[in-house]
Amino acid sequence: MNVLRNIKGVTLIELMVVLVVLSIGIIPIALVQTRSNRDVFESGQHSEALNVANQQMETVKSLGFNNAVSDSGTAGASNTYAWRRIVQPAGFGLSNVTVRVQWQEGGNQRTIQLENLLSMR
Repeated sequence: MNVLRNIKGVTLIELMVVLVVLSIGIIPIALVQTRSNRDVFESGQHSEALNVANQQMETVKSLGFNNAVSDSGTAGASNTYAWRRIVQPAGFGLSNVTVRVQWQEGGNQRTIQLENLLSMR
């Protein structure tokens, strides 16, 4: 019984101080985690838009100089990405090809654009 009298517990104030110190350490970690999740999502959307643009550029190249035409459409899950392909003459035997992809990201309109030249040969 004498052993139990010498054991001291943690006071309420000590417990509250420990909780405050832990909160100060945990909150920034949670904020960093949230920000990194959002950044990963945004970079995934940007990568997907770049893939759509590259696919459209390769499509117009595969059509060849004489069959390359302007076009537009949507791609991705739920038609997230709206693309537009513009083919314009740039000189004799040369066409300028522009592919523009647009999507919504966090309430903002985002755009990526690729340009290339397509020759007759």
